[in-house]
Amino acid sequence: MTPDKLVQGSIDLISLPEVFFQINEMLDDPRFGAVEIGNVISKDPAMTARLLKIVNSALYSFPSRIDTLSRAVAIVGIDEIRNVALATAAVEQFNDIPNDLVDMTDFWMRSVYCGVVARILAKECSVLHSERMFIAGLLHELGSLLLYNKMPGECREILLAADGNHKIIGDLEQDVLGFTYADVGGELAKLWKLPTSLQEAIGCHLFPEKAEDYRLDAHLINLAKQLTGIILFDDDETEVLAGITELSSDLLRINEDQIVNVLKKAPMEISEVFDLILPNVQFSY
Repeated sequence: MTPDKLVQGSIDLISLPEVFFQINEMLDDPRFGAVEIGNVISKDPAMTARLLKIVNSALYSFPSRIDTLSRAVAIVGIDEIRNVALATAAVEQFNDIPNDLVDMTDFWMRSVYCGVVARILAKECSVLHSERMFIAGLLHELGSLLLYNKMPGECREILLAADGNHKIIGDLEQDVLGFTYADVGGELAKLWKLPTSLQEAIGCHLFPEKAEDYRLDAHLINLAKQLTGIILFDDDETEVLAGITELSSDLLRINEDQIVNVLKKAPMEISEVFDLILPNVQFSY
């Protein structure tokens, strides 16, 4: 089994709403503008409500309320609206996939935390359009849910071998399966025709040196994942900071004081963001 075959054989589980693919197609067609794209999104009332709630949240911090989708598209930007639509659709779709090997509330807590950390980290690094890194962080582990569903025996073996050490799961997957959950996530991103930046951030974050065109994005999500481990799993901060590669530091242009600042800011934002992304799940941290 290879990641692309695993994804292709799971289309019945991972299809996103048609409205998302309509938005994706319209992005590449100059005939369509904010009004037309807003009209397409409005066909899905639940997605419309979530999108407006998100763009009016602290994630964007606009000074005045945005009350129509066309205005949201015009102000936030078409690419960013597509990313937010993707996030809401993917969370709903994957929340329905049965998984006996993972607590879904814990899974989404890790994912939302990684997204928040990635966005704050991107701002500290002066990365343009830092909000897009929230989406990459939020979706970085989606491939693991598909693996748990399609290859439960092998994944159970991997989790038992890890014995609670989340940092070695990628290496164990590589040894046992010949690929990792990140590889599967990257193939998912390709199937959904996401921007190459998201494909590489998701698919290469475990081994960011594999990224070809968006190495900075992959390194940023790699670091965000490590910092999330400090916050949620009490990973040793000194050890994590010492382990940041020189390449990551050079690419991200970030110092230790900035990283400590990210660690302070993230817990203050997580509750609101978690409620935005998963309004029906109880925040428990």
